Amino acid sequence: MEEKKLYPSTVQARKRKALLPEDIDKLGQAILTLTQELWAVRDRQIIVEQVLKEKGIDISESVDKYIPSHTIEETLKTSRQNLIKKILQDISGEYEPLDKII
Repeated sequence: MEEKKLYPSTVQARKRKALLPEDIDKLGQAILTLTQELWAVRDRQIIVEQVLKEKGIDISESVDKYIPSHTIEETLKTSRQNLIKKILQDISGEYEPLDKII
């Protein structure tokens, strides 16, 4: 009995559950949005820590141990939800206003 080899021409392509070929541009935009947001935060963090260090204040350990207040926690939550919303909007291609950050 001859064993059938699977070549690209004889294999059925898998059907995607979430992304269609026309969604690739949207996914690319979502990745760019995420990258821009991540870099903006990272850039600012590096600068703030360096400025403080130059002034004799090393905040690394304090930041690691910081426990946010309820108000800060709500601000972080809204900001996090907005970022997720922006990414999902890029993927879906449907845009609506983001929530106002406190």
